[in-house]
Amino acid sequence: ISQCGKNPFTPSIWTLHQQSNGDNVDQTKQQDFENTWTYLPYKAPPPPKKTKSRFNNNNSTRQFSNSANDDWTVPEFIQIPEDQLQISFSRSSGAGGQNVNKVNTKVELRFHLDSAKWIPQEVRQRLKSNESNRISNEGMMTVTSQEYRTQAQNRKDALKKLEDILRNSWARPKVRKMRKGLSKKTKENRREMKKRIGEKKASRRRVEF
Repeated sequence: ISQCGKNPFTPSIWTLHQQSNGDNVDQTKQQDFENTWTYLPYKAPPPPKKTKSRFNNNNSTRQFSNSANDDWTVPEFIQIPEDQLQISFSRSSGAGGQNVNKVNTKVELRFHLDSAKWIPQEVRQRLKSNESNRISNEGMMTVTSQEYRTQAQNRKDALKKLEDILRNSWARPKVRKMRKGLSKKTKENRREMKKRIGEKKASRRRVEF
């Protein structure tokens, strides 16, 4: 006990009052912050919607080469009417050195696919699915060439590219038959083979006298 007659280990009235006030403040804070938010379980986001294609690829109207007697053949040479093509020239980024900064050697061929009557209808439909990256939203098909140093060579190369593209889409796709399993004859042959193998193995067993 100290000289003042007070126990130094006993808390004073002021500290008890301060602690009681602090407890009251903590309680008020807890009351203020209770039930301010609610827990919601995690919900997975909905799957993304499928975007529709720019072109209507209707498989019901797609034509197939289903017989050897089909008279549809791919021509060796496709006549491309240049008067129905929009041909433009621009600066090239290909070969040519300083010449590419002076002369417009890049060739760009453009034509409206739906109105190109010199291409059969089914070939145009296949072009829409096979060469969709070359067709704009307005239906204009574009073929470019900038491989050579002159306009004449790039123009010839662009026409050759267009001819190759048409030839690749000219052929009708073959009918792919789904495999439906083994036929009856194959199953019978397998049973007969298993039977013969079983008889052969049975003949190898130890003979008891």
